[in-house]
Amino acid sequence: MRGFDYFVEKIPPSIYCKGQAIFSEHVAVFLPDSYVVDCKMEVEEYHFVIFFETPPLVTINGCQYQFKKGSLLCLAPGDDILVHPGDRQAPARYMTVCVLPDFMAGIYLALGGTEKLAFDALDNKYSYFLLEALDALIHEVVHHGDASPLMLASLENRIAIQLIRDGKLTPSWPGESQPYLESIIQKACKYIETYYTSNITVKDISDAIFVSPSYMQKIFPRMVGKTPHQYIMECRHRKAREMLEKTKVSMEEVARRCGFVNSSHLSTTFKQIEGVSPLAYRKAHLQAEDELKV
Repeated sequence: MRGFDYFVEKIPPSIYCKGQAIFSEHVAVFLPDSYVVDCKMEVEEYHFVIFFETPPLVTINGCQYQFKKGSLLCLAPGDDILVHPGDRQAPARYMTVCVLPDFMAGIYLALGGTEKLAFDALDNKYSYFLLEALDALIHEVVHHGDASPLMLASLENRIAIQLIRDGKLTPSWPGESQPYLESIIQKACKYIETYYTSNITVKDISDAIFVSPSYMQKIFPRMVGKTPHQYIMECRHRKAREMLEKTKVSMEEVARRCGFVNSSHLSTTFKQIEGVSPLAYRKAHLQAEDELKV
């Protein structure tokens, strides 16, 4: 749990035990099936709540709010929240994400922020990109624990950056509007996700969306949290993992279809991220499937 012990202690055992809790070094994700009501809580970290359906009425810092399905609640250290009892009997559908203050502030400064990180609005909209990043972290922790620190660090950075972006706090740079930057990055990511199986370069990406390679190298890490090459390798790795889980083709074929130079390149890169070879990963996955069937 590391720095999230205080928060866990405030959750009634009857609620905590029924939900799912995922912990990495700087990020904690909770998936409860009910709300903690009539209990004011002061948060000590950056605290985000993703509402998959309309929640009960809440009081935050003395003011009442009614959030809706699709809302992203953004709280900073020192904010307090109280959830009022609701009429609904069905299980709650929401996700809580906690990020340690020093880590979140460090990411904000790395993005170009110059003042203390504080969200202008409590109620924002969460994006598909945030859900995708959280899903990737949950998968990594559940299936691999802390065996691959590099992967965990990458996912934590991605989540923190996306939370800042969804909270409308991504710093802008002189002469560059936020919509313009986001448009460029969306086009770059789409190009990578379409052509990652081939030997694409930063110049190929830049030429396709009509910007210079140096400009792409400058803004891509700031907006995405990784270099274009790292994003390409992430796409290749994700596809390789999927093929290892769902097919029985050879390692050479997996490497070819996913854009790796050869099976040796696949093996080296895969082991750096997952902590095991592709073959060992496939065997472990098949074994887990067989155990579930039994």
